[in-house]
Amino acid sequence: MISFLITVIKLLIILGVVATIHEFGHFLFAKLFKMGVNEFSIGFGPKIVQKKFKDTMYSLRCIPLGGYCAIEGEDGDSQREDSFANKSAFAKIIVLIAGVLFNAILAAVIFISIGFATNTYNTKLTNIEENSVLSQAGLQVGDEIYSVNGDRVHLADDLMSKRSDFPNDVQIEYIRNDEKYTTTIKDATKNIGYIGVSFLINTEGTDVTNQVEMIASGGAAAEAGLKAQDKILAINGTQTNNSTDIVNIVRDNAGNSLNFTIERDGQVIEKTLVPKTQRYFDLGSFATEKVEPNLKFAMYSAINNFTSIIGSYVDLFKGNVSVNEMSGIVGIGEVVSKTEGILSFLNLLGIISLAVGVANIMPFPPLDGGKIVIVLIETITRKKVPLKVEAIISYIGFALLIVLTLFVTYNDIVRII
Repeated sequence: MISFLITVIKLLIILGVVATIHEFGHFLFAKLFKMGVNEFSIGFGPKIVQKKFKDTMYSLRCIPLGGYCAIEGEDGDSQREDSFANKSAFAKIIVLIAGVLFNAILAAVIFISIGFATNTYNTKLTNIEENSVLSQAGLQVGDEIYSVNGDRVHLADDLMSKRSDFPNDVQIEYIRNDEKYTTTIKDATKNIGYIGVSFLINTEGTDVTNQVEMIASGGAAAEAGLKAQDKILAINGTQTNNSTDIVNIVRDNAGNSLNFTIERDGQVIEKTLVPKTQRYFDLGSFATEKVEPNLKFAMYSAINNFTSIIGSYVDLFKGNVSVNEMSGIVGIGEVVSKTEGILSFLNLLGIISLAVGVANIMPFPPLDGGKIVIVLIETITRKKVPLKVEAIISYIGFALLIVLTLFVTYNDIVRII
């Protein structure tokens, strides 16, 4: 029960901070452009404290699930000179973008701070596995990898296994004795199997076990009915003692049917899974040089996080990620419950802040991006969209968002229970 309450508190803090910083962005730029702000509220529902300063009511309300910035004339007709409707298109767009901008700033500050507080590794090789693709391409300990297929790399994370559109053979630039060389890595990008699970770490913190921690929505594991806390004992009769045993078998069997022997609540059951195929860039096993935390590498780390999060939305629109893989509030709560330590919590706060910002800028009413589209249409046509039409568009968009929210929440619940 205490664990549940802690998870709820952490979730409320994350949602409250992310929503408040977003609304504060709208508020600040509305004030800068001399728009009337009727109320700026932290939280929803009945008021706890309320104070009026000049023309704006500042409120603290009892439901800490967000907040709002009530700008004069933003959601209706207003003849006041300081209304949103009577300002220039430039001012309107900047105010609408400001919420997303502040979410991004919060994420950047968090990611850079974490970069200062954690170990950072550059791309200078300190160890290469014998017969690995790097070794076969002629790279040696002491070489510093400079670029991959023309893309400059700075951190070891840039070289790790990741989804990629790279061809099979990848061109690597590296520096040896202050001279730059070029080589081709054969079969650096390959199709691997993926089932969408994470695994529990043992109590000593020395190994990742064969027991499932979380199931990703839309993955093969979720579709086959695997649950959190399942212990994977064997795959196709081969014993699996830890996550490495499982991952190695799954990676080599993309698209092939696998029989999983699972222990669940003291009972042994069988499940059939077909790992989905994902294309990954993988240079094999290697180690790189640890560097002292500094601003440059902290910023590189933050950029990597931004690229990864924004890339997930791009993958969604490209069809590389299914809507079934999206998570709602229940899924976020599950992830929050697994966070341990302040850095893990702050990292999740940064991820959610940026994800909320990117989602809000999408051209979909009633999100900020949808409002920007309406402003642009009005600017191009020099005609105001009738309030009734704008309201109908917003209601339809809101209804679709509610349906999507219910859908991903249902998926989260089915996946967890």
